[in-house]
Amino acid sequence: MNALVLAELRLKHAALTERAERLEQRWRTLPPTAKAVALGKEIKILREQAKDYGKLLDLAEAS
Repeated sequence: MNALVLAELRLKHAALTERAERLEQRWRTLPPTAKAVALGKEIKILREQAKDYGKLLDLAEAS
């Protein structure tokens, strides 16, 4: 893959990871409410997406 695609994959992976970390910091300060549960689910989804982008990046760099 070309350098631009690799850079975009790295950027998306980093952005998803950072967003999940910021939301997790906020989530830890919330009382156990429905809002906290929803935020926890969003964090889980973001972490899964970041993991998927990490796998794509590994595959792209290997080829």
